[in-house]
Amino acid sequence: MPTISIKGILTLPKPVNFKSSAKEGSSSIEFMETFVFAIKLQTLQTVRLVFKIQIQTPRKKTIGECSLSLRTLSTQEMDYSLEIVPPSKISVYHAELELGTCFQAVNSRVQLQILEAQCLPSSSTPLTLSFFVKVAMFSSGELIYKKKTRLLKASNGRVKWGETMIFPLVQNETEIVFLIKLYSRSSVRRRHFVGQIWISEESNNVEAANQWKETITNPEKVVIQWHKLNPS
Repeated sequence: MPTISIKGILTLPKPVNFKSSAKEGSSSIEFMETFVFAIKLQTLQTVRLVFKIQIQTPRKKTIGECSLSLRTLSTQEMDYSLEIVPPSKISVYHAELELGTCFQAVNSRVQLQILEAQCLPSSSTPLTLSFFVKVAMFSSGELIYKKKTRLLKASNGRVKWGETMIFPLVQNETEIVFLIKLYSRSSVRRRHFVGQIWISEESNNVEAANQWKETITNPEKVVIQWHKLNPS
């Protein structure tokens, strides 16, 4: 009978790994194990907790995984129910980007705020990675504007830009879509795609779609939301 164990990862710049004991495989397994870490709450709030479900048959193999953002972590104990999905071949780092949007109806423009990013990948070399965000605005499928942020160095897996971009609208522009991409750079010539998010009413990301709907239906209101970036 194969055994099942859970591997946990705190996605700090230097990842913290831990592992449960192995249990005999069945349709329902109880572990009831506790792990204690001496890590500041403020630091934990910038990372994700990743779980990998591993089977030993006799070779070890990851059969599923799930993750949880610790952004809202507090000193109060909380229970979570996480959906286990097939293991991905990408890094355990699921970068997150905080965006602010505002439809300024009086001036007929959209204000997009690139606030900060967290849960960022770290460099495999001694060099510190820097990050920047590229934004493209489309109307009816046609590219209208392209803008990007400054290149900033990450600190403890986090970057704060606090930049505001203005996108003027013309009267006949419809089906506005923003494609926002995050890149890392370890040297002047080499950049690496980290992840992206589509902001629009038809976005397949529920939080992104809801942010845009709230923005359009509440002119002059700044709507701020964290987004887990898609690796493709």
